Amino acid sequence: MKIPLGTPFLKKDIILKELEKVVDSRWISGGPTIQKFENAIKEYNKDPDGHYIALSNGTVAIELALLAVNEGLRYKKNDEVIVPSWSWVASGFSPLNVGAKSVWCDVNQYGVAYAEDIEKRITKKTKAVIVVHQMGIPCDMDKINDMAKKYKIPVIEDAACAIGSEYKGLKIGNSKNIVTYSFQARKVLTTGEGGMIIVRNEKDAEWLRSMRAFGTNTSPLERDRANYLLKENFDKIGSNHKMSDISAAVGLAHLSYIDEEIELRKQVALYYDKLLTENYLSQGKVELATVIPDYCTKCNYQNYHIILDWVYMRDSIVDSLRKKEIGSKWDIQCTHLEPSINSKEKLEQSEKFHKRGMWLPFFAEITRDQQDIVVQNLKTILHESHQSM
Repeated sequence: MKIPLGTPFLKKDIILKELEKVVDSRWISGGPTIQKFENAIKEYNKDPDGHYIALSNGTVAIELALLAVNEGLRYKKNDEVIVPSWSWVASGFSPLNVGAKSVWCDVNQYGVAYAEDIEKRITKKTKAVIVVHQMGIPCDMDKINDMAKKYKIPVIEDAACAIGSEYKGLKIGNSKNIVTYSFQARKVLTTGEGGMIIVRNEKDAEWLRSMRAFGTNTSPLERDRANYLLKENFDKIGSNHKMSDISAAVGLAHLSYIDEEIELRKQVALYYDKLLTENYLSQGKVELATVIPDYCTKCNYQNYHIILDWVYMRDSIVDSLRKKEIGSKWDIQCTHLEPSINSKEKLEQSEKFHKRGMWLPFFAEITRDQQDIVVQNLKTILHESHQSM
């Protein structure tokens, strides 16, 4: 039986209904589906004061967030942005793409950045801090915000994996900080590819809406009219970072049943916990790594990862599962160890996940029979690997 690593939870009838509306509109009315999607997430987050701006992808959202907290300007070469290394490279590459230097921080046992480690890396050159709510698990934002207030440093919350998760009863996104989302195909909420940025004031929102549309806030019809009257439309240099109506329609449909998906994912995670514990894999052979802190009142369970004992060759275990047509992969990489960065920074917990962590097949529609097969095969492979040592 072939078991994929992950698949999006897509209800075709609901999605096709939203897509038909976009196709029937012929896009004449200027993208109402995008605004509808923005408002729907705002309502889902119970965040009446937030400004939600849909974008083409989550990486652009982080880069624009960095520019927004720097008065719209690129950074100087000695400016520093503190960011977790243990994250998809978009988090760590974004400061570099806007002219700053990435300063790498470690993560804790939950896989998220924490105030004590971030504070050790603050200097007079620190211009911003990016924290990542990794795999749907929030950072402890009260502690991080208190630290940031002490040093007067802006915080950006990379919530690429965290829509639907909650920190102390509030949805991730409903925050005083700038927050970014990704809606890439593997995310709990997907638009196929897309992103979003959330800000707290109208001035920032207006600037961001302009920057996603080549530097204008004027609609196409208004621009045609303005050009006829010889009026100027572009008062800044932006780029094309808009989300498409098609993508927004997929996201709008998916959002309508996202809580159902999160509950299914939770049950999958709990069953994996049970299976791994019952098979004694958590006692010396495997460490259960998807651990939810008390302050996380709801987790969206974006992924499920485990940590192998150091005696196992993690890449060999992953390869053995794949040969049995069981989807698996090594854990998130440490960006600071990538050839393009090649940093000598030592980040103990990050490197533990990086070297010994792996993902098991995890998605809303995986069956318990499939999970049984995954764990039984993992148990056999680990046993055979241990016997060959």
